[in-house]
Amino acid sequence: MSDEGETDAEEAADGRERGRIAAAAEDVRRPLPSLLRDGGRGNLRWLGAGAASSVAAQFISNLDMFIVGLAFDAMFNGMSYDLPLVPVGWIPAEPTGMLAFTVALLVGLKLVDMTFGIFAEYALFLFAQRTLHRIRVDAFDRVQRLDMGFFDTQQTGEVMSVLNNDVNSLEQFLEVGPNLGVVAVAMFASSVVYMALLNWQLALISVAVAPLLLAANVWFGARHEARNDDVREETGILNALLETNISGIQTVKAFGGEAHETDRVTDRSATHRTASWRAHMVGVGHQPALRMLAGAAFVATLFVGTEWAIDSRFWFLPGTITAGELVPFMYYTQQLVLPVRFLAWVTGLYKGATSSAKRILGVQRMEPPREEGRTELDDPEGRVEYDDVSFAYPGTDERVLHDVDLAVEPGETVGLVGETGAGKSTLLKLLQAYYDPDEGSVRVDGTDARDITRESLRTAIGYVAQDPFLFTGTIRENIAYAVDDPTHEEVESAAREAGAHEFIADLEKGYDAEVGERGVMLSGGQRQRIAIARVLLADPPMLVFDEATSHVDNRTEVLIQRSLDAVTEDRTTFVVAHRLSTVRDADRIVVMDDGEIVEQGTHDELLDLDGKYADLWKVQVGAVGS
Repeated sequence: MSDEGETDAEEAADGRERGRIAAAAEDVRRPLPSLLRDGGRGNLRWLGAGAASSVAAQFISNLDMFIVGLAFDAMFNGMSYDLPLVPVGWIPAEPTGMLAFTVALLVGLKLVDMTFGIFAEYALFLFAQRTLHRIRVDAFDRVQRLDMGFFDTQQTGEVMSVLNNDVNSLEQFLEVGPNLGVVAVAMFASSVVYMALLNWQLALISVAVAPLLLAANVWFGARHEARNDDVREETGILNALLETNISGIQTVKAFGGEAHETDRVTDRSATHRTASWRAHMVGVGHQPALRMLAGAAFVATLFVGTEWAIDSRFWFLPGTITAGELVPFMYYTQQLVLPVRFLAWVTGLYKGATSSAKRILGVQRMEPPREEGRTELDDPEGRVEYDDVSFAYPGTDERVLHDVDLAVEPGETVGLVGETGAGKSTLLKLLQAYYDPDEGSVRVDGTDARDITRESLRTAIGYVAQDPFLFTGTIRENIAYAVDDPTHEEVESAAREAGAHEFIADLEKGYDAEVGERGVMLSGGQRQRIAIARVLLADPPMLVFDEATSHVDNRTEVLIQRSLDAVTEDRTTFVVAHRLSTVRDADRIVVMDDGEIVEQGTHDELLDLDGKYADLWKVQVGAVGS
């Protein structure tokens, strides 16, 4: 089913998609801090409080071995038991009292440590969840407000990958990374401080590998980020492929394409697997390399410290070191290994989150929406004018509309007919400000559509598409989508006007029946009537029906048409139709061909003209031969 040419085309398409979202934010030097700074507005105090509490908890936690070492020397080596910030009179002179005092002090410190630790977990998790909530909602809101040109060229699965996978990756980092990072730094810093207080010369030997640890972490971190960038991009491409295939499953089955689609997913999944493996292998080498360096520091400290304690000196190092100093010193040296492991883990999480942050920021920066007008369309009359309008879709040079001039009076019903690709639907997309014309202007009640707020413009236009979209939920929820808390009578009245009440009443749960994903539980004609009822309940002053009766049978079309005749009587209405019977009674029929208006008039006037419309009519009534 596939051939070399098709494969090349798919690879070329993948190349166009790859990196497009992330590239939109490539000028951001530090994408993750930038994203968290914006997303954490109003909650950064929790990050600061949590970090401070975590630092305090680690310093207090590591203080116990320092105290044990001093107590050990005092009880067994006859040295003084001097503790910073503790009055000498509080410390007993005899060993048994020292032991009891030490135990009580350690228990008290542990309780304080736990208190700080619990608050740190609470504050950092609160910051993480509030920040994630804002980032997730802001990203979704931004996607909704992007121009239609973005969705014309961007695969849905790729966008879903950003809103789902990348936000989840960010969640993994925020729930673990900040706390673990602070713990690692505080654990390392507190160990170094206590080692310096015990013996600053030996401490210098222990931390001599710190520059090497930093250099290794930076080196591995750069490779983490690059490999994770590849993984995020491959995840988006794979998700886009899966979403497309599942959405088109009926077509796949109809053409026996299951094996072909499985092969495509297999190839793409293998590419994703390779990218994931390469990213994983960076992590595999990261922690062992850092542990080896930290282990070298531990061995060096053990050797020097032991020799120093035995010989009361070590080469040029003066003085001596006691067992009470050496034992906690070795503990702190070993403590340097654990922060290094934590740091490696956090670095991997951070670089993965950075790759995700690039894509989230990329969505926020992708093709920023056109500047929106500030004029509110209050109580519109419904006068619509196209003044010398020309238009080509973004990213193409082929114009789909050429010098279109059209004036529609309030309350007029205009039918738009023509062959596929003539520009009928595009003309109405400009009216709804999904795009701006390249030349000319579209005016509503004398105001350029570009100067009108999009919300007020679009709420003034009721739109029913050829293939209407229904949301997962009940029939009632779909009909009431554009109206806040309508009564059952209002919902039912709209359904009756749309010719939908009869089939709804026959359902077991009536208006509370579930429609399924995208309305799959209903037939095409039933979905169409639900969509029409949704528009009628909103009661807008202007209506657009884009092949709105294309999926209903002739009897249902007649019923809907009778209802619509009453509904459209005082509203400006545009009806796009291939079935000419739909627009036969329109006040005016506009015939389009290759992006231009070639004829206008009533049904009878256009038949008398014996032009393009007459030819279309003859085809539909079977009079081509005559």
